[in-house]
Amino acid sequence: MRIVHLSRDEKFIPVMRRLFEEALPGENHWVVARRRRAKQAFVAAAPDVTFRREWWFRTPWIARDVAQADVIVAHSMTTIFANAIRHARPSTRVVWIGWGYDYYPLLSSLLGAAQLPATRALCGGAGDEDDPPVDRAAGPAGWWRSLQDRKRRVSPALSAIAPRIHTFCVMPTEVDLMRRALPSLKAIPHELPLFTTEDVFERGPPAMDGPDILVGNSATSSNNHADAFALLRGRTGSGRVVVPLSYGDHHYGAKVATLGLEAFCEAFEPLQQWMSLDAYNERIRRCGFVIMNHRRQQAVGNIGAALFKGATVYLRRENPLFDFYAGLGIALRPMDTLAEGGGPLQPLSAAERERNRALIGAHYARARVLQCIRELPALHD
Repeated sequence: MRIVHLSRDEKFIPVMRRLFEEALPGENHWVVARRRRAKQAFVAAAPDVTFRREWWFRTPWIARDVAQADVIVAHSMTTIFANAIRHARPSTRVVWIGWGYDYYPLLSSLLGAAQLPATRALCGGAGDEDDPPVDRAAGPAGWWRSLQDRKRRVSPALSAIAPRIHTFCVMPTEVDLMRRALPSLKAIPHELPLFTTEDVFERGPPAMDGPDILVGNSATSSNNHADAFALLRGRTGSGRVVVPLSYGDHHYGAKVATLGLEAFCEAFEPLQQWMSLDAYNERIRRCGFVIMNHRRQQAVGNIGAALFKGATVYLRRENPLFDFYAGLGIALRPMDTLAEGGGPLQPLSAAERERNRALIGAHYARARVLQCIRELPALHD
């Protein structure tokens, strides 16, 4: 069997390459899209890797790369990958591994706007409730980014190839949402974690324990930093508020940094410069509390690692991750409890932390993820 993987050159792809090759040795070939001016490369050159510029995927020439595929695995379903699938043989089976950013625009009408009120105000947000706010302070560039975000909500290319998809991989709590948002998707759902305990969660210090509070995972407005800061005022105790802002929209990140300094003064610590993963893990080891104020799935790897390492994690109830983790038996704190009462945040009990570690460790165990890969329905008649 020849499995052709379509992916961008992203940081988790090397892990996925190793996992697929271990699960299905000798059957994988990767066609990796690279931006012309990419600042960093994650996927190394290898006999099983073909690098292509993004424009290549938009041309009929992409047919050369998928012509012999028995199965195509799209690691996110972007317009360029949908075009590649259009050029595959009719008998080729297609697997869509959802990465969140590729399908959440489809779900906006079902889940509501990603931004909460204070964050929309911080961004100068007006407009339709389901539209991402326009960052007026960023000038024409911000306006253009917002316009492009809105255009990405509806993908004719995805609608066209949806009936061809054999298997799709999202969280179980998102399957019904996906079917409602994309009625032409008749594919078989199959859960496939994008991380493993051994490759990701066990890296760095063994525990996250201390008074510091980690807020969000990036400089993107879906983190709803402004609304989280409002809930944390007067509740930080002796801890520092640590906010990763090196990845994402630097215009938005600058606004968050200014707001955080106003709210928490010297207790605020924005991480605005790039850090190696080891340095980042070392810094957040003192973050015994993690605030992820997203209304949608985001930062799955960060959240999984925090739970595995014993942090007390706050999530919004409407985030599909909340019900997913709660269904596994994991102890979480709902964001709305921060609006109740005051005083410093209270950590999970030692028993809850230990149980969370065991449950996360088992669900994302490397052996289990390898078995999930081998059991992909598209690989079997």
